[in-house]
Amino acid sequence: MQKIKGGCLCGTVSFEVFNAFDKLFLCSCEQCRQITGSAFASNLFVGSDSFAWLSGAEGIVCYQVPGRDISKSFCRVCGSGVPWASGDGSRMIVPAGSLIEPAIVAERLRIFISEQPSWASNLEQVPTHAKFPEPS
Repeated sequence: MQKIKGGCLCGTVSFEVFNAFDKLFLCSCEQCRQITGSAFASNLFVGSDSFAWLSGAEGIVCYQVPGRDISKSFCRVCGSGVPWASGDGSRMIVPAGSLIEPAIVAERLRIFISEQPSWASNLEQVPTHAKFPEPS
């Protein structure tokens, strides 16, 4: 099984993981939107035994939402989201955007769509651009 790498924007934190993810959750719940600052969180799930830190693990800060099984781990230097262990430690939750290479995912699910804000609906209808559009 192939391993792929990921890390933070500044390069302080890096990891490798077997490229066989069980699930990709695109979560629109209020907490995930707040913790990511985006329309939804994009998190991959894999067994902890398929994951290894390569560098910077000591520079990771973790925030645990009080009373919930929701966490956010990030690089202390650049603030990029990085993986964290599930509450029981059996799984790693890997922010999809932290991977450097494409992920192989068994199942993709959009969850808590009932909490999605109206500005984030019908995104497939929003004009797309390969880069920043020319100023108007």
